[in-house]
Amino acid sequence: MANFRIQIGKKSLARHKQLHKSESLKKMNEVREVGVVYDVKKTSVQLLNKVTHYFEVEGKIVITLGYLEERQLGEYVANKKEEYFCKNDLNFWGLPQKQSVTPFISSDFDYLINLDMEGCNVLQAVSTYSVSKTRIGKHFDDYPFAQDFMIKSLAETAEELFKDIQHYIK
Repeated sequence: MANFRIQIGKKSLARHKQLHKSESLKKMNEVREVGVVYDVKKTSVQLLNKVTHYFEVEGKIVITLGYLEERQLGEYVANKKEEYFCKNDLNFWGLPQKQSVTPFISSDFDYLINLDMEGCNVLQAVSTYSVSKTRIGKHFDDYPFAQDFMIKSLAETAEELFKDIQHYIK
């Protein structure tokens, strides 16, 4: 049953109408705001700090959105730079309820960096729903609609993926 719901969720995402984006990938010196979406349990705090630091050193504003695959957020408390959501914020099809991620997906980031390594419906949905100028993430055949700039990477960790992303956005 869970697999059926995931497949319906994917089809729902594929039908989501994206805004038409005609601008090219901005150079790093033109970027002002960056959003980062990630899985709290699969992305180390060290990597998240490294990603945040990379952009903040360049004078960029960075906001993160972490997904916690549990019913409650527990010790994770949102603040000005960090937002979180969990399983309670998902609909029947396993996709984020838009009102639970609205502040993040409605932010007009210059870059939205998706650190998803596995093709997770939840994280790909955040990219799909986002109005960011450029959504950057790993290439997945099942989610061609989720990123504006997909990286075909042999990376096996989120840290390796971020190194690949850095290569393209410099």
